[in-house]
Amino acid sequence: MNNDLIKTTPIGTSEFCWLTEPDMAFNKNDGKGEYQCSVVFTKAEGQEHKKAINDAIAKLVADIHKQTPGIKDLKRSSLPYREEGDKITFKFKSKFKPRLYDRDAKELGADISVWKGSTMKVRYKLNTYNLPIGVGCTLYLQDVQIVDLIKGSPQNGASPFKKIDGSSLPAKELY
Repeated sequence: MNNDLIKTTPIGTSEFCWLTEPDMAFNKNDGKGEYQCSVVFTKAEGQEHKKAINDAIAKLVADIHKQTPGIKDLKRSSLPYREEGDKITFKFKSKFKPRLYDRDAKELGADISVWKGSTMKVRYKLNTYNLPIGVGCTLYLQDVQIVDLIKGSPQNGASPFKKIDGSSLPAKELY
């Protein structure tokens, strides 16, 4: 494994967070879902990672041009980051559950759910690809260190509400 492709981000804030349980909205067919998170940084903090992604894609494009001279335009896939104002958001994902650590570098218990708004550092692997959707790069989640935890509890089909005493359900018929 090329260690140049393994990177660790500075501390950012999670915007979309499926680290404890997989997101089943996509990749339902395999029954496993996908672990993923989007993490927001200032543009200055994210510059090194943006450059690494762009450089890796440029290297892949150069390699493709060497292997198949005469190829003109290569279709490009969407990038694993987006820029808005002075912020940059990176999207990380994996089919495998990432290892989660607290600020003291101790592994988090399986009963702790990490939610949106948690601050974290992400260790990821850059993976370039040339597929029918285009040339691009995926950021594969490896490990996550949670600095400030926003936690919740997994629903697992349970109601997110507390019981209210005196409920009149089922409702009485009025007619």
